[in-house]
Amino acid sequence: MRHTALAVLAINLCLLAAPAAAEGPRTGAFKTSFTETTPLADGAEVLVRLLHPLAYRQWQADGRIQAGQTIVPSQESWHVYVPPDYDGSEAYGVLVWVSPYDDGSLEENWQHALRLHKLIYVGADRSGNNQSLVTRRVPLALTGLANIEAQYKVDPARIYIAGFSGGGVTASRMAAAYADVFVGGLFVSTSDGLGSDDVPVPPLERFDLMRSRGRYVFTSGDEETTNLVMNERAVDDYRALCVPRVDYIHIPNRTHSNIDSRYFDRAMQYLDNPPAVDASAQADCQKQLAARRAQAFDEVRQAFAAGDKDKAWKLLQDIHVAFGPLAEPDFSHYAGCLNGATLSGDCLATKPAGGN
Repeated sequence: MRHTALAVLAINLCLLAAPAAAEGPRTGAFKTSFTETTPLADGAEVLVRLLHPLAYRQWQADGRIQAGQTIVPSQESWHVYVPPDYDGSEAYGVLVWVSPYDDGSLEENWQHALRLHKLIYVGADRSGNNQSLVTRRVPLALTGLANIEAQYKVDPARIYIAGFSGGGVTASRMAAAYADVFVGGLFVSTSDGLGSDDVPVPPLERFDLMRSRGRYVFTSGDEETTNLVMNERAVDDYRALCVPRVDYIHIPNRTHSNIDSRYFDRAMQYLDNPPAVDASAQADCQKQLAARRAQAFDEVRQAFAAGDKDKAWKLLQDIHVAFGPLAEPDFSHYAGCLNGATLSGDCLATKPAGGN
């Protein structure tokens, strides 16, 4: 008996001395805080991406650009859903959600689609429509993504931004401003288009990503009113600027509300498996875009010919808002006419259309 007791004691001591088995990655639905920050959420970085370049320069002149993190991740909370099949052996996509409310929790009936599409969900609390776009909503979304990337194996080709109502507006602005981060977006009921004071066409490198790899899904209930108009305008803006992969889902008998699992799954299918681009249709779109651009600059030259520099500058500003980097090099040429850097005779000459 004494030998048996000593043997049991030895076994127990060995078990105590053995290292504990490593815990697997946390899965399922949970609420958590984070610790990591990201330079993408720095205050100055957010502003330079969200603001139109002309507006950004004015903010700089006014001393309104403040660098530094505007949130403390450990003092915030995010809702996370990691499909139970995730074990770290395969990279998963990420859906970053922007809620119109101060609750970032997951729609209950979306879990099956997230499992099916191997997507991790992250949505911030205290990120509703009453929160600051610049200092909270955008930084919270980016910080949530950065921490998911730090803790899980993530597929960078399947990182999406999404939101409902006012969250859809924020998500659509981020889709353009951070097109190098988000390869696609889902905008439920409400969104902003491209080529406006609120959503400038991003710099050419990021805009080329929107046109080459980007995919975007807009949804509207057919009984919505103002929001339906906003979404239709946004879809038209994307298509007019030749962003080719745009899906617009009309939901029958639906007012202003979030989408159910059926339409959520359909949206995820489009994002995960975007259609091939019709080369002929894309070439036709580019021709139409070049024609609109050429007509806009013709109006600028007419204003110069009439000696109306105020009108010329107003037209140039409108062009820069509508076309962004696609307005170059002509925008800089005619801006030079206004500040005297270009010879007056050249300002009346017909210039070859630039842009992309």
